[in-house]
Amino acid sequence: MARWLACCAVSAILLSGCASTVHGVAVPATSALEILPTDDEISAVAGNTLSTFGFRPFVGGAEILPDGFRTDADASPIGCAAVTDTAPRIVYERLPVLEAARESYFNWDEGVDTSGADAAVIRLSTASATGDAFESFARQWQQCAGTTVVKHVLGTVVDAAISDVARRDGVVAATVRTQRQPGTATSRYERAIGMRGNTIVEVSLAITPKGERQPDPQAAAVRIAKDMLDRSAAPARP
Repeated sequence: MARWLACCAVSAILLSGCASTVHGVAVPATSALEILPTDDEISAVAGNTLSTFGFRPFVGGAEILPDGFRTDADASPIGCAAVTDTAPRIVYERLPVLEAARESYFNWDEGVDTSGADAAVIRLSTASATGDAFESFARQWQQCAGTTVVKHVLGTVVDAAISDVARRDGVVAATVRTQRQPGTATSRYERAIGMRGNTIVEVSLAITPKGERQPDPQAAAVRIAKDMLDRSAAPARP
């Protein structure tokens, strides 16, 4: 996941002008794009400034979601890889996706609590399909608690250990600790996934060693997910 955050910055530079919308479908007042946090909104919860640095979000269908893991050869067990990465395409491409959007936020300064974040919004065609998908995801996250996913990323092997899976205020949260092989320093990520109506949101926060000393670093990811869900039922921003 750490490599993914780094690669995302490169991808944003290369692809910032290439995001596209889905044509030929009805879009409600609050679209997936409107549900993504602004820099100020995500910074207020994360505890320090996070910025997109002007990179445009990816908007479209399931094809705009990350596609790095497909089989156990890429990440094992593949069934738990979705807990360790934000909204992978393999999870959503089989669902009736109406619209998707995703954005990354960064802060490379010393002494911050949160050095990066990912947010994703996936809107499905019906609320029933969304509810079924979310309950399936929630069961999968809970079953993956205590599992270490072995991931092959750009020629590097990364262990991603999943722990602290819990359902909090309707949002499922998890902690993921990653370490490159052979043993290097461990990085911590807080994950959250939630749903309302026909909308699923996912959040990842990269927590620094300073941020780990906070009483409940996981709470920020849950709060951001809940704020996004609140916006999913609100009128569009002016």
